[in-house]
Amino acid sequence: MDRHIRQRVLAGGTVGVLIAAVLGGCGGPQAEQEAHGATVLRIGDSFPATHPIGVGGVTPFLEYLDEHGPEAGLEVEYFANGQVGDQSDMPALLRKRVVDMAPVSPAYVGTELPLSNVGDLPGLVPDACTGADAVLASMQEGTTLFEEELAPHGIRPLWVALVPDYELLGTNKPVLTPEQAAGRLLRSTGGVADRVVDEVGAAGVSMPLGELFEALSRGTVDGTVASPVSIASYKLGEVLDFATDGARLGSFTVTFSISETTWDTLTEEQREILLAASRTAQEGVCREMVESGETAVQEMRDQGVELIEIGAAERAQWDAIAEPVREGWAEDLESIGRPGRQVLTEFEQELEKAKRERGSAS
Repeated sequence: MDRHIRQRVLAGGTVGVLIAAVLGGCGGPQAEQEAHGATVLRIGDSFPATHPIGVGGVTPFLEYLDEHGPEAGLEVEYFANGQVGDQSDMPALLRKRVVDMAPVSPAYVGTELPLSNVGDLPGLVPDACTGADAVLASMQEGTTLFEEELAPHGIRPLWVALVPDYELLGTNKPVLTPEQAAGRLLRSTGGVADRVVDEVGAAGVSMPLGELFEALSRGTVDGTVASPVSIASYKLGEVLDFATDGARLGSFTVTFSISETTWDTLTEEQREILLAASRTAQEGVCREMVESGETAVQEMRDQGVELIEIGAAERAQWDAIAEPVREGWAEDLESIGRPGRQVLTEFEQELEKAKRERGSAS
């Protein structure tokens, strides 16, 4: 790491090590501030540096803070690649201020942040850049999503990475229409993806992506609903037979968020630097997602995976699957007193704005 960004490697790589350090008085955020004469932000990350989110977003974010942070008395202590916990741990780590900033993936914490899953709904997001812009805008202070869900959890999103273009990838007989997926056993990421799997009549299986290669090889599962970007680093093209191209089965949202308590302690200058770093990260990661998506699709072709193009005739059938998934998501939230429809409406409005600003096709 550079001058002011200290990368920590935790013995054993466990959450408990860092929690013990904080609670034991070995350097919580305020203690670090007093000891070094600067505000030291603890950033916990769950993504490897080689992931497109790391390459396009986290790296430029840290580089910006390294260059501009010290002038405002802002330094960073960075815990990489899941050292402080996995994706499901991050909201709790932020609330307890074990870390000050971390990536929060709504799909992995659906019971805590169900409204934040709105960006993952199928049939809406045309690309990574437009989708990320719309998600971030719908999570700003004053929106229904921020006031009803994020603020009560003490979470303030600063920038968003969105993995778009979820497709159905599998073995054996290809899938062109939703009805051809019925009865198959599909690994699902959780959250909205589970609803998509249910809607096509498949059976969902929860498992880490790292275990999917072996499961596909052994025939334990028939496929997955995921983005080509996500599967590329796991070499799943070697065991996949086909992938839909254009089914638009949803997205995967990651919000890089800061603890509201930490945010309140920062000076205006420090906040402006964080926001500027966040703009750099968001633009960088969306470009990286677009490039990585194109590369991942070509890699699958090179590995012999058959790309099943979703044409106009099939498009209507996949859209007919997406609509009840969105409606069911909103209806279920409304049934427990959560403003699902309002959040969906606000997101769709922000998505239209983002499309106009970026010139994206619907």
